Amino acid sequence: MGLKYDVISPFAGTIERIRFQAGDRVEEGEVIFTLVGSGRTVDILSPVTGYANGVEVEQGEKVIAGMILAAITYLE
Repeated sequence: MGLKYDVISPFAGTIERIRFQAGDRVEEGEVIFTLVGSGRTVDILSPVTGYANGVEVEQGEKVIAGMILAAITYLE
């Protein structure tokens, strides 16, 4: 089993789009969420290449800064 990385919300806002599902392979630097808030839209990138263990939020959900959005298991 690899290392698990949490994907964290950088600021409070609304999840506009989720671009993967639990179990999907994601690449480092790939856009996995789009977050909207405080007059800005930000793409959140995968910190590592691996498999998404779980998605902790749903599209349209409001989140706070520092909230865990997903977990990704790193592939060595």
